[in-house]
Amino acid sequence: MKQVFLSHFLCFLSLFWVTSLSAKSRLGEYYLGFGYSMADGDKAMQQANGDILSIMANSPATQSTDWRLALEYGNYDLGSNLGDESSWGLTLDYIMHYDDYVFQNGMFRPYFGIGLGYYSDDARIHLDDNGFNWSLMVGSEMLFTDDLSMYFGGSFYGMWSDFGDNDWKWDVGFTWWINDIHGISIDYQRPAEKDMNFIGLKYLYSWQ
Repeated sequence: MKQVFLSHFLCFLSLFWVTSLSAKSRLGEYYLGFGYSMADGDKAMQQANGDILSIMANSPATQSTDWRLALEYGNYDLGSNLGDESSWGLTLDYIMHYDDYVFQNGMFRPYFGIGLGYYSDDARIHLDDNGFNWSLMVGSEMLFTDDLSMYFGGSFYGMWSDFGDNDWKWDVGFTWWINDIHGISIDYQRPAEKDMNFIGLKYLYSWQ
């Protein structure tokens, strides 16, 4: 399953690696996102897999900052010894995108963000405890065509109650806007310490 999982993502990546200089962005836009992700474990968590449903909303706060609210619920099969467990989380992020410092004719759009959240994570997929957490995120959006963009970056996150309980997560994704209202995205995430791969598909609804 792991080989199929990664090969589909790499095929999607090579298919959409095109060059142009302007695109509808996932930063500075009003939109809702409805997503499904699948999780596939490797190494120490090779027997683990899961399904995650999510909903998120992005709203500009100023011309160069956004609020992003997200809710997710996941159900995980952790193998014959640990059985099935669930996880849910609510996060609120404040994202600053540096539109005045873009280069290469605006092709890159760097961002930085901070976030707060709460996780009830009996599956121990995200962190090793339940409770309130913090996050710092950094990355850039890459604009290809009028309809296609890519983002890449990562986030450093941990528990408020124990700053030693933290992790780093890589994040990359492609977004295709079918028109000014409807879009789809495919995303890949990989934590540094937790041996899990996440690949997801989202439907995006923009009303701006």
